[in-house]
Amino acid sequence: MKKHIYNFLLRVLRFFTRIYLWRTKPRVIGITGSVGKTTCRDIIFQVLCQVQDSQKIYTSPKNYNSELGLIFSIFCIEEYSPSIKNLFMLTWKILLMSLFLRKKYDVLVAEYGIDSPWDMDFLLSVMRPEIGIITKLDAVHSENFPWWVEQYWQDKAKLLIASKAKVYFPWNDSFLQKQKYLFPENREEMYHQEPSVKYKQEAGNIFQEFRCMDKKISLNLIGNENTQYTKIALEIAKNLGINVTEKEYIFHFHLQPWRFSLFSHENHLFIDSTYNASPESMKLILQNTKLIRRQMYPKYKMLYVLWDMRELGDISHTEHKQLAHEIIDAAGVFTVGPEMYKWLVPELHELQYAWKIHSSLSSREVGKKLQEFLDKHKDESYVILFKGSQNTIFIEEALWELLPDNQRKNLVRQSPDWKKKKQDFFESL
Repeated sequence: MKKHIYNFLLRVLRFFTRIYLWRTKPRVIGITGSVGKTTCRDIIFQVLCQVQDSQKIYTSPKNYNSELGLIFSIFCIEEYSPSIKNLFMLTWKILLMSLFLRKKYDVLVAEYGIDSPWDMDFLLSVMRPEIGIITKLDAVHSENFPWWVEQYWQDKAKLLIASKAKVYFPWNDSFLQKQKYLFPENREEMYHQEPSVKYKQEAGNIFQEFRCMDKKISLNLIGNENTQYTKIALEIAKNLGINVTEKEYIFHFHLQPWRFSLFSHENHLFIDSTYNASPESMKLILQNTKLIRRQMYPKYKMLYVLWDMRELGDISHTEHKQLAHEIIDAAGVFTVGPEMYKWLVPELHELQYAWKIHSSLSSREVGKKLQEFLDKHKDESYVILFKGSQNTIFIEEALWELLPDNQRKNLVRQSPDWKKKKQDFFESL
């Protein structure tokens, strides 16, 4: 019964949302993908805000990318407690807003996320973007797509097909190359040519510098994907009629913590990527972590704290086993979760890596084991990566064991509700 009520109210909300969009006519940038879509959204939003002079730019500060989330983003609703009662109240509020709310922004940067087949159809029926962007595709959520992972990719590609003007997509993605004849004619390809990047460190922050559109660009993020997102943002600014006239831009991005946050503590560098994980995001984070170590901390040794990649269905064993070949450069590997233990650990044994493995089913226990390891090797400095999926793992608790109090507040899932949920979970183990 609740599901029928929810679906009915969702259709009502869609109707009034389309009225509001028809009245206000914002220019919409839509972003989807499997890896990096939230980071891409944040970078594009912040670049546009920093280079524009008169247009109002908006993106939700929340991870609102579902059916309801997209509607919340359109109406700048940033707080919501899920319940049927609240949904009824929200429907009445949106009815009034759709008819009387003034235009709140000129450009909306929105994220389109899908968990199951046909989600994208609904999102696009709410709002078609003018400019569409798709980041790297991956096998995440493939267990929810019974027709195999290509069905998931096809649903993602619908955003580019529906985009009214330009589209940006990874040029080396074989699936999207097959689909690009369906995209708007005036398209662009991201990742086509990676810029030459230099790294520097200032006041404890790492910057990368490169040239784009005959301009010198500096940004406080690591990774080629972030230079690409910045380049796309500058191209979009031109498409929107924003004058990009300066010869040099220095972008200080404020991204959501726990996606690639750096903590320095006791001669070690902790890299916090504890929000979630998929095979492609895992490979990307490993690549960027090795890049940081090579460029900035060449005398440090590597440690990995890795836990299960979830929602992979039948390909879980393959993806976890392949991961072993990416991490054999480490001085040690700490694993959490049954999938890692079942597939990654035996593969590391095959690679003669058994003596460096520390496994557990509890992230708190792994955090304590890691602290014992660091205490035992006090003469060494380490770059330590924390990465994996979030469901019933809570690997941020391993990092929590290692950080001082003033840094723990920056970890993911630290609200009172989350703390209670995690405490109940760990007590049940």
